[in-house]
Amino acid sequence: MSGQITLRVTMELLSDTIFGSGFSIPGGEDIAVCKDAAGYPYLKGSTLKGLLRESLENELVWTGGREDDLIALLGEDSWSGVDDGRRIHLTGLTLEQKPADPEKSFGSRTFTSLDSGVVKEGTLRTAACIQGGQIFSGELTCREEDAPLVKNALAGIKWAGTMRSRGFGRVRVQGVEIRNEPAKIPAIPSASYIRYRLRTETPVLITDLARSRENSYETRGYIPGSAIRGMVISTLAAQNPDWFRENRTVLLSDDTRFFNALPVVEQWVPLPSIRGFYEDKAETVFETVVKDGSFTPGLKRARLGAFCALDGDTVHFWSPATGGSTRIRRDVTGTEEKTMFQTRGICAGQELEGYILLKKPELAEEISRVLSDTVWLGADRYEGFGKCEVLQREAIDLPAWIDSYGCRTQAEIGSTLYLLALSPMTMLDGAGDPCGIDTDALARKLGIGRAEIRFCSTSMAEFGGYNRTWKCRNPAVRMYDQGSIFQIVCDRAPALEALRSVEAEGLGIRLAEGFGQVLFLRKELFEGLRRKHAEKGEKRILDKEGAEIRRKKYIWVMENSARLSSGKLSRSQIGGIQSLCEKAIAMGGDLTELMIYLEKNLTGRGARHGARFRETARLIQGVLETPLPTTIGAEGIRCEDSTVERLRLLCLLFDYSRKGNAGKE
Repeated sequence: MSGQITLRVTMELLSDTIFGSGFSIPGGEDIAVCKDAAGYPYLKGSTLKGLLRESLENELVWTGGREDDLIALLGEDSWSGVDDGRRIHLTGLTLEQKPADPEKSFGSRTFTSLDSGVVKEGTLRTAACIQGGQIFSGELTCREEDAPLVKNALAGIKWAGTMRSRGFGRVRVQGVEIRNEPAKIPAIPSASYIRYRLRTETPVLITDLARSRENSYETRGYIPGSAIRGMVISTLAAQNPDWFRENRTVLLSDDTRFFNALPVVEQWVPLPSIRGFYEDKAETVFETVVKDGSFTPGLKRARLGAFCALDGDTVHFWSPATGGSTRIRRDVTGTEEKTMFQTRGICAGQELEGYILLKKPELAEEISRVLSDTVWLGADRYEGFGKCEVLQREAIDLPAWIDSYGCRTQAEIGSTLYLLALSPMTMLDGAGDPCGIDTDALARKLGIGRAEIRFCSTSMAEFGGYNRTWKCRNPAVRMYDQGSIFQIVCDRAPALEALRSVEAEGLGIRLAEGFGQVLFLRKELFEGLRRKHAEKGEKRILDKEGAEIRRKKYIWVMENSARLSSGKLSRSQIGGIQSLCEKAIAMGGDLTELMIYLEKNLTGRGARHGARFRETARLIQGVLETPLPTTIGAEGIRCEDSTVERLRLLCLLFDYSRKGNAGKE
């Protein structure tokens, strides 16, 4: 089998182009383009794959090629099989030379629809476009023998984006082989645990079916052990089939466990955020209900993000950065119907840390070879998602959370234990039904006579799976979600070795996939937590002042939209004024063109024409000359005020009025 090669894909814009995002911007464009977190344009990997599929299909038809090559390289629509070795991996395309100001990458166009040469009512719309002459680049990985065909297909892409019939989207695409070989991380000859760290190079989609809807797919904030397990085992089966057949039984058993990979921040050892903490509105009182079953009246549940670390009396917490994109699902039945849907994923640039437990240490060598350089994880990994770089992997004796937060000596273990679910978990009762925690079975594992749950704080969720052999979903099982915590009272203190055994073996079902991982927290550490601290990147869920400012702006817009109607301006005229306001915003608040336009229409085209503009001009002048808090009635609330912010308020008004309440054409 030939090796894999990587092509550097470049796309030069020969004309202005619209990489549509599927969104409109209130008070701005009706058609917006895809922008990254910094505001720069990009082309989604799924869009590039669609362009490549269309071009490759044409290439094969024109040259008499086989349709099997198209399926082997790009897969079938709605295909859900395993990797056969020829599938193409690609990334999205990003801007090569980024200007200091992202807005310099864009332009704006205004359109209307005509009916018998007359503008249709309500059809004025604005589209953002990416200025021509810019170059985007990304990477594509394929088999060496397929490279010539892929290069020809890339060169056959001549148009990209929307509104191609209006002259947008003419491009030049090419693929050039990258010769640089990445540095290989040495294999690990033997290990009881492998600790690895990944960095997401592209968004990673880990679909959370419990929170997803028909046309919106939510993501988990971590990479489940089942995703790591599926990637490792499928790669081993393809690359080393003889070795895989020999070790298949132990690889697929609970003797080889793949733990969840959690987002890390700085030096902290990550845990899922612990349930059961309460705080006051000022976030000065912080206490847990699990210690004695009660908390101070008047408190609310504490905001602790998705993951945390414990240090002294402080809970440090954070959440992973997640983002979304709008995509199109094409009907494969031939009816040409299209459905828009949204997917969310873990954003690029984040680091995650996970563990693999091996009761057969010699398996580490082959498994560590898989966790080398680049791996692809999650859903839609053939459409520009799921690329991760392996930063580090090493052999260790125990996971870091045991030394940081667990019981380290027999003296730290008493008859009261705090059991934290590091991953979703449930045990089964005698009838084989999920029962949460079977305290009798737990007592036997701990080598004690009796154990009971005195207090707990939990959340529940359903967790299923997908069987790729039978191409169907596994039944969902209701489990305690990660972060659930239990105070367990025992008839005597269990031995340290018993705690270590439970932590290593896990509790409940589906242990090989990362479920059932638990940790016994040090009692003094948990009961001593009195404060919390948000780590860098953690955003407040609700900005009360910001919400109040937005509410007052919307009230002002609705109250003043009638003033535009009374001025008898058409939607097109209001849209023209809005475009000038948006241009002034892009120029940092330069009002020159807007003022010239208003003066011309007030005095330069006759008294009758000027009367139509008088009320609107008076409104604009009043907003621009009055402090924004005064205009919207927000005195006493922190509110950013500048000419640009006042122009944005006007754009919000114009957008609302011309689409709903303004005069007709």
